[in-house]
Amino acid sequence: MNHKLIILTTVFFLLTSFVFLSIIERKQADINTANVWMIYFENPKNNSIDFAIENHSTSINFHWEILTDKNMIKEGDATIRNGETKKIPMIVTDTNNKKITVKVTSDNSSKEIYKTL
Repeated sequence: MNHKLIILTTVFFLLTSFVFLSIIERKQADINTANVWMIYFENPKNNSIDFAIENHSTSINFHWEILTDKNMIKEGDATIRNGETKKIPMIVTDTNNKKITVKVTSDNSSKEIYKTL
């Protein structure tokens, strides 16, 4: 009798743990519940510096700057609502053998990505 009680208790707690963890994991897997935004190059392998800003945060106003070797060559602003992605095409000349930096700021956070052409 004692062994059956131990086994039943263990099985009960295991099933309860699995259910609890699956609910927590499902909630964490939904990116729209997180307060994050991302930037990335559209094609990181070619010479294009087209980039995208993907917003999953409460911020909607973004300011971006394009720098070559720490000199700003272009800047702009974008309004991106929660759950949207905005692609920003760039045409920049004379970037051979230079480090390109894309810096995006929103509210109090800032992110940068780099590419050497």
